[in-house]
Amino acid sequence: MNAGTAEKYNDLAEGFAEQTWANLAFDMRRRLILATTWGKALHAGDSVVEFGCGDGYLAQLLVQEGFDYRGLDISPRMVAAAESRLSRAKLTASFLAVNVDQVSLTEPVDAAVSYMGAFFTFIDDPVTLLRRIRPYIRKKIIVDLNPRARVTIPNAMDMLKTAGFQNIEWRPFFVPVSMALPVAALRTLSLCENVPVLRSLPLRWKFNVLLKGEVDVDS
Repeated sequence: MNAGTAEKYNDLAEGFAEQTWANLAFDMRRRLILATTWGKALHAGDSVVEFGCGDGYLAQLLVQEGFDYRGLDISPRMVAAAESRLSRAKLTASFLAVNVDQVSLTEPVDAAVSYMGAFFTFIDDPVTLLRRIRPYIRKKIIVDLNPRARVTIPNAMDMLKTAGFQNIEWRPFFVPVSMALPVAALRTLSLCENVPVLRSLPLRWKFNVLLKGEVDVDS
């Protein structure tokens, strides 16, 4: 990430979540569900670090569910917006404005998540970052990927494996960003994520995927 990225998201910080996601509540609730139930389960009291926390919408949901949360974002204004969001909700979380490329975790966390839109695009050296944080993750990592960008799904899975993660899987995330749909339609799309004949076809034109890597507690 570079200074231009920080400036871009500084300019977008005011009302970022509400202006970006047409199906905001459903989208973020689904992210929460997948973060806590896909692979090794997370439970209230577990610790979660989010790379690219934006203005704190998902942070609020995680804290409300009882998670110990830390959010990182390159944009100081995004971090300020996230702090303001949680303060208004009378919730407590930790936020830091930092270039995620330069992050070095100093304490173990149960899970790391990144829904920043294109983890493998924004991070300059994903393998180095994944290797650096892997020893501090106790359960799993979930990151997203634009499968039409320079890094393919197999490439991304190889990076997670190289960094030392296990039980690596991917799944599509069929919640439209810019097209508002009825909740019934959104639920149907989400069900299609698990249908083999459907899970890959829409990725040719739109939608991102999520990738999960787990940690062996004995490793």
